[in-house]
Amino acid sequence: MPRKHLPLDRASGAPRDTSIIVIACEDTHAVKQYFSKFRTRRVQYKVLPTTDCDSSPRAVIDRLNAYRSEYATEEHDELWICIDADHWIRGTHQREFSQVLQECRSKGYGIAISNPCFEVWLLMHFMEVNDRLLLELIGEDTSSCLSDDQRASLRCDKFESRLRQEVGGYNKSNVARLPLTASQVLHAID
Repeated sequence: MPRKHLPLDRASGAPRDTSIIVIACEDTHAVKQYFSKFRTRRVQYKVLPTTDCDSSPRAVIDRLNAYRSEYATEEHDELWICIDADHWIRGTHQREFSQVLQECRSKGYGIAISNPCFEVWLLMHFMEVNDRLLLELIGEDTSSCLSDDQRASLRCDKFESRLRQEVGGYNKSNVARLPLTASQVLHAID
């Protein structure tokens, strides 16, 4: 059976040569809401969020693979995974993480990794995230009673807290309320 063409949002007046960027992510809300803020006629974003609580790198790439097998892609379309490094780069998760990245490269998928979490990327829209700030926020906790996962969670909490300070409030499940502009995206990229 032939694959379906990737669905374009025709309500936006998308021209025939519109490219689609499909992003499978481990997040439930933030990534989808972030990309929904940037709609253009020439590029459309389709985010495949985690809806079943399985946010492992393997589950993310499986979701992207399933989408790719169902829909035909055009030359200018892109397929991406978006994963937080947090605890996936440590301990028993390292092997799976590495295998998923290798599979992405072999299939030509783009890879976006936030280290330790997506809030780092969001914070970069509002301020310079330099080595001094990273050391301040990520400074290693020397407490041996914390697991790697607990330390990663603590670091993400610090980024969320700093983001809250910068924008006057932040809710992980309501990224759409962040006052983001195209110039801020360019600043974050730089």
